[in-house]
Amino acid sequence: MSKDSLWFGYLEIGEKSTPVVSEPKLNTSNPETIYLFNLQRNAIIEYKRSIVEPKLREFNEDEADLLKEVKKGYIKAVKDFSPRGKILSIPDKHTSKPPTAKQKKAAELEKIPKEDNDDVADD
Repeated sequence: MSKDSLWFGYLEIGEKSTPVVSEPKLNTSNPETIYLFNLQRNAIIEYKRSIVEPKLREFNEDEADLLKEVKKGYIKAVKDFSPRGKILSIPDKHTSKPPTAKQKKAAELEKIPKEDNDDVADD
């Protein structure tokens, strides 16, 4: 399999054998696993590398006509695919720093209605 481009082949696993696509750019963030597009399931699935790699083979002459169907299915599946290793940036209020004394004072002043604040002189 090439490390720079799509690889099209066949996963031989008995009754569930299927054409597959390997995309090296789809990284699982785990060196022990690999993503493959599985045509039978019409999805990109994470497989244990040590189990699946010995069962992969190139298309033979009789299967060459599957290439167009596999490409079409892969292109559709990859559009909606989100790798497991992708980290989302979601702010967590529990991890932020506590407000400084200056920030606390400013927040308290904002809560006081203007008509109650006699310390501010109008010019």
